[in-house]
Amino acid sequence: MNKISKKTDTVWVEKYRPKSLKDMALPTARANGQRVKLAEELTSFITNFFIERKRINRENAKIKEQNKTVIEKEQKDYIQIETDKAAVLLEGPPGIGKTSIVFALANDFSMEVVETNASDTRTRKALEDRLKETSKSRGIMDFISESKEKLILIDEVDGIYGVQDRGAVPTIIELVQNTQFPIIMCSNEYKSNLQPLYNNIRRFEVHSLPKEEVLIIAKNILKKENITQLKEEDLELLIDKNSGDLRGVINDLQGITQGKMDGNIRELILSLRRDSFEEIFTLIRDLFQVSSLRGARNLTDKSDVDYNFLYKWVNENLPTFIKTNEELANAFENLSLADEIFSRIQTNQYWGLLPYFFDLFAGGVALSRKETPEAKGFRRVVFPRYTTGSYFSLNSTQKDFVEKLQKKYEISQVDFIRNLLPFLKILCTSSRKQLKNVSDWLELDAKQKKMLK
Repeated sequence: MNKISKKTDTVWVEKYRPKSLKDMALPTARANGQRVKLAEELTSFITNFFIERKRINRENAKIKEQNKTVIEKEQKDYIQIETDKAAVLLEGPPGIGKTSIVFALANDFSMEVVETNASDTRTRKALEDRLKETSKSRGIMDFISESKEKLILIDEVDGIYGVQDRGAVPTIIELVQNTQFPIIMCSNEYKSNLQPLYNNIRRFEVHSLPKEEVLIIAKNILKKENITQLKEEDLELLIDKNSGDLRGVINDLQGITQGKMDGNIRELILSLRRDSFEEIFTLIRDLFQVSSLRGARNLTDKSDVDYNFLYKWVNENLPTFIKTNEELANAFENLSLADEIFSRIQTNQYWGLLPYFFDLFAGGVALSRKETPEAKGFRRVVFPRYTTGSYFSLNSTQKDFVEKLQKKYEISQVDFIRNLLPFLKILCTSSRKQLKNVSDWLELDAKQKKMLK
């Protein structure tokens, strides 16, 4: 039996998020090519921001009083805080602790973090709606009570791209110039379209923690959770597989140790999928909260989780969310029908049936819950017992097809299989010319062209 903690009602990434910078194993960082001490730099940034804000607000108060007594053409412009004193950018691979650094820094200064994700709010209007009032002034409650100062976190600024995002970067710069609160941005990688931002604020290149540091953190978590079954070589394999992603390591540790550990642990670790594990926990829980087929469709539409993986997770976790025998029987019946439909799709290439497959395995299963009350609080999601095998995943030809398509524009595997492939098949079977045009455009090989016939 596993020796696991009974406290399984929180996600470990949050449970073990450091409360202070002094509690963190901080990654190395560089600014303008020079190695810097990140804790000292960020602490200095926050301290100096409030000093500068006080000075500028005092000067602007004088300008405001003067402007009341002079004619319009003699009025002075208000001064703005220098952008490099108002905001900084942390740039580095996902999962290395950038967000944790921001929250720990906020705790050290007794500040409240106001967080937004730039890749979700990419247009000028969306960014303004989310941040403008927050960055410019205090809310009414701040004057009624002694509220905390705010630290604004704009995550995934490198998610800003494309035509729909025009104006987003100038909006961020304008917000920085007028902010009443310090701003920290995070990004995963350098993007040329963010050059105006780089020119205005200080950028710290943050690197992954050394393997030895991640190993120490993993061992400490296992010790606190009273888990003894994972060996050091298992942890090293897990760390190597996550390539410096500390968040990924912690998520995988929780998933493995709170699931079934009666098989080959090494094989289980090798079967983990970094691109879908973190999302899968939330997706599975949300799927059993929906009350309509449309709701289930929307969840799977937004997800880029491999549908083979998602199918197995739904199958494994049904009894956690559906309790009565009749409901379970209906759910497994729908799952069985979905399996049969996909078998026909794979055998005969009937991709037009794919929407029915999704409706049965996601919507049909979720809507089988009629009498079981809606889940309240935490429900533990466990790994599927069988995670190997590629029967239900994209084959190599399909994956190569998607990769070629992704060079033209962004599309997920799910969106490709579910929506675009059926459309391309209809388009290309209408005439040989259309098939040739698509094939030439994507540089398809013979096997990939066969998918469109």
